[in-house]
Amino acid sequence: MFPFLFGVMFGDVMHGGALFLFGIYLVRNYASLKGTKHPLEALFPLRFLLILMGFFAVFAGFIYNDFGSIPLNIFGSCYEIKEGERWTERKEGCVYPFGIDPKWYIADNELNYFNSLKMKVAVIIGVIQMSFGICLKAVNAVHFK
Repeated sequence: MFPFLFGVMFGDVMHGGALFLFGIYLVRNYASLKGTKHPLEALFPLRFLLILMGFFAVFAGFIYNDFGSIPLNIFGSCYEIKEGERWTERKEGCVYPFGIDPKWYIADNELNYFNSLKMKVAVIIGVIQMSFGICLKAVNAVHFK
């Protein structure tokens, strides 16, 4: 669960990708660097954890549309700016296919929206994880009497 929760918290394609590639580097060079007093030898036990943390950070980064704190605009936007106006209007019948619409990054309430969204997601995931833990504890209590 930790790598997934780290990805939800970290959520950036570029930084998560760097972490993922670093984990792959440690896995691929484990045999050749093991026992050589290499400075990275202390990270060898964490190599698979680093890969998972990087993977989930990339996944959450695509959901947040975040690449090095710059919004990704992969699918365009469901909002269009009216000529000579400051406000935008939602396109009729448009559903953003994956992640957060990039227009939210230039909205006046951007910080409030993202903080609210990420906090709600974190609370929902936390409640699900704690409920699952309580259910496992109940199953263990019944099994071991």
